[in-house]
Amino acid sequence: MFSAQPSDPESSLPPELAMLARAVDGQSPAVRELFQYALVMLMVEDGSVTMIERHVIDAREHLTFKTSQNESFTIIKPEASPELLEGVRQMAREVLRGNNAEEGGETGER
Repeated sequence: MFSAQPSDPESSLPPELAMLARAVDGQSPAVRELFQYALVMLMVEDGSVTMIERHVIDAREHLTFKTSQNESFTIIKPEASPELLEGVRQMAREVLRGNNAEEGGETGER
């Protein structure tokens, strides 16, 4: 899924994100890029990863992140509008919120 240095990049994901990542793995490359980006941005929001590098290769932006376990991985930023990127991030957030509610976590209500 991720272009990562650890042997199992999903091992650094919280369980609910790893479950969503596995569900997206069977999708097209463009869909996988969108969801990977959305998941990583959610991980940035919750402080579980930090962006450490940003560079362009073949006109595509590559973003490298470091986990709290000091492992790093790189994703390619999808070629999509900011509105689409935010929409996908919001959908991922809603999926996680619903998943947490099912597991007895937050209710999804604000």
